[in-house]
Amino acid sequence: MSEMGVEELLAAYATGELEGEEIERVEAALETSPRLRSELEQYETMFVLLAAAAEEEVKAPKGFRGRVARRVAITAYLGAATNVLDDLLGVYGRAILYYLRLT
Repeated sequence: MSEMGVEELLAAYATGELEGEEIERVEAALETSPRLRSELEQYETMFVLLAAAAEEEVKAPKGFRGRVARRVAITAYLGAATNVLDDLLGVYGRAILYYLRLT
């Protein structure tokens, strides 16, 4: 399988969704490709960030303080995501779409 074919399996590999022969193909390609190992690491980082964001719940009091607390939390998450995605938008963009099951 070409690197391009394996590249499309990396998101599923990172989340443990592959089985048998697909796992073997991806692992064989990872052994010989620093680029694929780097891309896999980026997927893993993104999935950790997405999981952390999904588990975090902001409870805010009614009124102004609540709006401020939500805005601060959203700004913090967006700031962190922006920093991570800045250089790696292609890989992470695909990861987000995959994670949200839009692809």
